[in-house]
Amino acid sequence: MENLKVEYLAIINSKEGFCNTTPSFNNLIQSYGSVDIKNKYIIFDGLRFDYDVQRGEIQNNSHLFYHVRLGCPSDRDVSIFLSLLKSIRTILAKVSEKPVEVLWDDVSSSLSYAAYPVIHEIENMMRKLITKFMLTKIGLGWTKEAVPKEVSESIRTKKSSAGNNYLFETDFIQLSDFLFRPYSTANSSKLLDKLRSALTTNDVNIEELKELVPTSNWERYFQPIVNCKSEYLQTRWARLYDLRCLVAHNNFIGHEDFENILKISGEVKEKLAEALSKLDSIHMSAEQKEEVAENIATTVNSTHAELISIWISIQQLLIEIAMNALDHVQARDLIKNKTSTRMIIDKLVNHSVIPVKLAQELIKLQLSRDIIVHNVDAELSDSVLLTADSVKHELIDFLETLDDIPSSTSLEEINPDTLEPSAAPSQ
Repeated sequence: MENLKVEYLAIINSKEGFCNTTPSFNNLIQSYGSVDIKNKYIIFDGLRFDYDVQRGEIQNNSHLFYHVRLGCPSDRDVSIFLSLLKSIRTILAKVSEKPVEVLWDDVSSSLSYAAYPVIHEIENMMRKLITKFMLTKIGLGWTKEAVPKEVSESIRTKKSSAGNNYLFETDFIQLSDFLFRPYSTANSSKLLDKLRSALTTNDVNIEELKELVPTSNWERYFQPIVNCKSEYLQTRWARLYDLRCLVAHNNFIGHEDFENILKISGEVKEKLAEALSKLDSIHMSAEQKEEVAENIATTVNSTHAELISIWISIQQLLIEIAMNALDHVQARDLIKNKTSTRMIIDKLVNHSVIPVKLAQELIKLQLSRDIIVHNVDAELSDSVLLTADSVKHELIDFLETLDDIPSSTSLEEINPDTLEPSAAPSQ
């Protein structure tokens, strides 16, 4: 091992003549009982280390600086060397007007070099778990099939130079959002309407109320098969992120930081390995897959999140238009049979409720929504959001023109979450 070098810079006020010479500075260092300075060496706990100090004056100031250089020639003595460094920092901190500046630290650098592959492994292990979960359970990418040209032209797919998927371009801390960010699968406004209109407890569906509680993907799908709560992993991942930043940004890390990296990485690795080994035992309905895909899309891209939010509003507006414009039996059948949004659009066109041109725009928007939900590498053009917002307001205006609302049908009784998830584009 090459000689490990560490350099400190201490600033001392020389107004009162304290520690204004190199010998007096050395005496200060030697005030620590087990330290002895002899020529170019410093002796600590019976071991000899390289030592040198440069004194200088700070121009236009009544302060002195001392540039301290230390060296450890043997890796067998690193632990004692670290104790010496801590002692010197403690002494200098008591007499310096500002914290001691670390100019160079080979010990910290060697720890960073050793820590990087540990963090790199656990980061890629998390990417592996999320990627396999998304591809084998959710099936991202299946809507890359044939779509209308005008839709495909408004959405393009990012091309990674290394051919990696989007997870390999996702920041370390954001990876945890895929598994640990809570989200609700219920339409809160409609459930609140139901509660307001409920006359007895029998009118309240407990399972629907439970859907209001935000729950993470880890809690939904992994916690039942892995003996680990989401809080356990989430807090450790956040701490590991802080330590990773120290390593990645060339900050100085200490032996305690390094030990924490090893400890936390080991704890996280154990749980991720268990999750990977049991991944095949996870079974999901089509509705659950759609919920996860939609949540991931909103996590990855704020533009995607905006379109999805608008589309959810559009779905609700279409339900309300159907409930107001169609007769009671037809409207009720649409909801009870979990009719897809596409079929509701077709029904409204067939009954001349909405114009064909508006229906065509709605279908294009639905295809755009499906593409970004199931292919998060896709990028939307600005025109898609503008069109979506315009269509939303057109539906709002259209709903306001409907005067004859069937009295026998209450919107509070309709749960838009019974709609089937958007279907994939047909060939």
